[in-house]
Amino acid sequence: MKYIVKYLSLLILVFSLNLNAQEDINNESSGEEFMDINNSFITKYEYGKMLFNNPRGIGCSNCHGSDARGKKIVEFKHIYDKKEYNCSLVAPDIKYVEYDVFSKKVNAKKNDNVKFEKEQVCDKLIHKANVMPTYFLVEDEIEAIYYYIQNQK
Repeated sequence: MKYIVKYLSLLILVFSLNLNAQEDINNESSGEEFMDINNSFITKYEYGKMLFNNPRGIGCSNCHGSDARGKKIVEFKHIYDKKEYNCSLVAPDIKYVEYDVFSKKVNAKKNDNVKFEKEQVCDKLIHKANVMPTYFLVEDEIEAIYYYIQNQK
């Protein structure tokens, strides 16, 4: 008797799975559109927030601020050619940047071909220091960070 109950339970399960599969096939052939449901345990916003605060060591928030509006990181004096320069390292506002610009900048390498005027000593020094870390983020991670930044309150 015990085996018959298990066998019947198994048959009912297989039958119900078959009905569900048949229903899916019928819906697909009828042209009904399916909603792509994200069954993730974490939302895109939460994932983006996590990455924004700590993607691969130093988080975006450390330099760009918790609101992504940018901030002054450091001021320093630099002596070049017997002249003293007052320099400021400022992380830019990334809250309102377009996605394509944001995406390119995140994993961009330093451009060694950038030319500076003689009086742009601070800009040249900061550029050569390559302050923005390279995170090697995949597109889904970049999209999640951007989504978080754009949807912050």
